[in-house]
Amino acid sequence: MGDKKKKKSSAKTLQTAREAGNFGKKILASARTAAEEGKPIAWSMVDWWLGGTIAKAMGVELCYPENYGAFCASVRRAEPYLDYAESDGIPNTTCGYARNCIGYTRRLQENNFVIPQDAPGGGMPKPLFLLACGAVCDARYKWFQSLGRYMNVPVWTLEFPQTGVAEYYLAGNKEENIKFMVQELREFVSFLEKLLGKKMDWDNLSERLDTIFKTHQLAHEVDILRKSVPSPAVNTDFWALMIPHLYLPDDPEALEFYKRVYEEVKYKVDNKIGAIPNEKYRMAFSELPPWHTLGLFDEFAEKHGIAFVIESWNYHAPSPLPESEREGITDPLELIARYSYHKFNESAPTAKKYCMDPTIFTAPYLKWVEEYKVDGLFCHPLMSCRPATYTLMHLRNLLMEKFKVPSVVVEGDIVDLRVFNEEEAHAKIDAFIETMDYYREIRRKEGFGW
Repeated sequence: MGDKKKKKSSAKTLQTAREAGNFGKKILASARTAAEEGKPIAWSMVDWWLGGTIAKAMGVELCYPENYGAFCASVRRAEPYLDYAESDGIPNTTCGYARNCIGYTRRLQENNFVIPQDAPGGGMPKPLFLLACGAVCDARYKWFQSLGRYMNVPVWTLEFPQTGVAEYYLAGNKEENIKFMVQELREFVSFLEKLLGKKMDWDNLSERLDTIFKTHQLAHEVDILRKSVPSPAVNTDFWALMIPHLYLPDDPEALEFYKRVYEEVKYKVDNKIGAIPNEKYRMAFSELPPWHTLGLFDEFAEKHGIAFVIESWNYHAPSPLPESEREGITDPLELIARYSYHKFNESAPTAKKYCMDPTIFTAPYLKWVEEYKVDGLFCHPLMSCRPATYTLMHLRNLLMEKFKVPSVVVEGDIVDLRVFNEEEAHAKIDAFIETMDYYREIRRKEGFGW
């Protein structure tokens, strides 16, 4: 057990990935500066560019408690917040991001809303309002509501239609969902205008959308480059690089940064430089990472030559919005709605092809195993996250049935180090090597292309 907490962070293989953490620092620092200057602050859930883009266009600085939870876990300073949330009645099966945020907010309230000096990363300032989103996660509805016991600020929740595969293809279903989402966004704009006492800057919003599309185009092209053998980047690179494209894609600095990311990855592909020097096995990871122990993947690479070539569908930029979806649309709110809806449904054709549900968390991997030549899937079920866990057993069955790709299950948590066992993870991977070798031979005999 003495080695259990020896190595927490990953070395990362890309120079740009090593720099990407600066964007996380920028988010927190910008919010604290805005608070000092009396400007509006909001805490926002990841909402796939729905409300956050609108709020920023109206001059609101955003903090992201999910990202802050990942940061606290990565520096192994989340445990006091988890304990403090649990001591106030929050079950330890609640989302790790939520527990970290609740514990932090309780500390903030007890310190008269002055950020505690020991807050990791400098902490998050008190928000003017909370921006929630109904996409993916059921716990999100009550999480921000529960913060009302510590601070009296309004909560705005944006709904996000998530239809089944059969429903997605019903006549008129998509347009009805888009119409609903646009109405939701209009009501959110009205809420902000009343709260802030000013009108929406529509030109600013359109400019931000244009920057998002350009940033995400590059992020998607980087994903495509990662199909190369050997892989030019791995999961630990991506989990750093995702900060600018998930949280700040409308920031011109993020766009310029992603130009450098693309150039670095393209150079490695052109020169056949692998992220790890001894690539022997190509694995995928699903779904949410153990932020407290990313160094584990460096150890897998060094010991077994495992390159994690694709991961965490939820965090990737979508493919570009088809021109047919953009043509003739001048309302930026409709563009936002169409783009976010596209993110969650672009793999619906794959789901339909294999007659399976749901699209999210599952269908993308049915494409990726072939495109990225995946030898095995690393499943990371979380007791504290149903949405990113309930699909895993279904996914591993599908990959074996359709592609003869095996999987290994390592239980853990995104934030709570106390429920993650590194020794068990190593033991399971050690044994899994033989399994991947066996199914490689099975795929070869059955005529698969990898």
